[in-house]
Amino acid sequence: MKTGNKIALFYTTITIGIIAMVTVVFYFVATNYISRLYYSYLTEKAYAIAEKHWEKDEVDEEDYARIQKHYEETLPVASEILLNADSLAETRTVLSRYLTDDKISDLYKGNVVRFHKDKELGAAVYYPDNEGNFIVVVISSNQYGGDIQQRIGWLLLAMLVVSAVLVYFVGRLYATRMVDRIDAAYQSEKSFISNASHELNNPLTAIQGECEISLLKERTPAEYQAALGRIASETKRIIQLMKNLLFLSHGDKEILKNERETVLLADFLMQFVGNRIRFTTDNFAFVIQANPYLLKIAINNILNNACKYSGEAPVEMRLKGATLTITDTGIGIPEEEITRVYQPFYRASNTREFAGHGIGLSLSMRILRTYGAEVNILSEVGKGTTVAIEFP
Repeated sequence: MKTGNKIALFYTTITIGIIAMVTVVFYFVATNYISRLYYSYLTEKAYAIAEKHWEKDEVDEEDYARIQKHYEETLPVASEILLNADSLAETRTVLSRYLTDDKISDLYKGNVVRFHKDKELGAAVYYPDNEGNFIVVVISSNQYGGDIQQRIGWLLLAMLVVSAVLVYFVGRLYATRMVDRIDAAYQSEKSFISNASHELNNPLTAIQGECEISLLKERTPAEYQAALGRIASETKRIIQLMKNLLFLSHGDKEILKNERETVLLADFLMQFVGNRIRFTTDNFAFVIQANPYLLKIAINNILNNACKYSGEAPVEMRLKGATLTITDTGIGIPEEEITRVYQPFYRASNTREFAGHGIGLSLSMRILRTYGAEVNILSEVGKGTTVAIEFP
């Protein structure tokens, strides 16, 4: 065998082995996070159900309306079981269908109990109230999570096969450059996995820590409410992140299936005008065919970035002809990183002190490009950024 082929085969074996191991680790980490995340949704749903049923007599109409809204925003498809915890025999009979005796004991101690039965996941919570002590059980099938896991699995498998073929043939042509190419590919893959794991791990770790601290000793209702508030905030972060990931998992054809409408763009953009966002146009008659909800997500993400990275300075939004420009006077993007900020999870090196996931811009690009728009970014560090969107 020729030396070039030996080098190509050798580095192909090493590279594919590394990618395969990293891929397997990433798959199991991702699926584990998805399951844990869904359990947190079920737990949130259980508490929302409890508040809806037993807090009406303890709060005013405005607070109860917020409770009702929160209940409606949680998992829409789930089976709910409400039990009187003080009726021990009857309640244990029902719980024994899903929980072991040890888990039932944990539940009566006030712990959140998670379980799975067949293909469904469930969560049970103990809820003391002035009307008595109750137990709420929520059971649901993690359909979306299963779809994501399947997509991730097939995507990683396809990536592995394609990588093996490409690495080998590229190695035969450029054997002397193979080491550098492998290193660059590996570092890119490692960076993506690290960022994805980090973004999912942070809020989950915060929730776990908050729960553990709260359970160390008895606390006042105010302290419990503060802890639940912090947990709710982290949960919202996870929900938003997973919503974005779910959306990014959709193909362009699936995005295009969303119902389109004729959007009068100038009128549509007026909804974003506020204290910091200014809008001017010379084309009040320009229309596009798009889904207003998705278009709002795309524009809003770009405006949020502009406001976030420019302090209190105003943001200029101009519609000239068929081109929309959004300009800020913020921190700017390093020139060598502009082409990379479109990638999911990537954040510019000068944004570390700002909160974010690195998904918003890539999500906006996905939506806008699906509708045929061209997006270009011009930026200078310390002077600001202009995002130009040219509609078809």
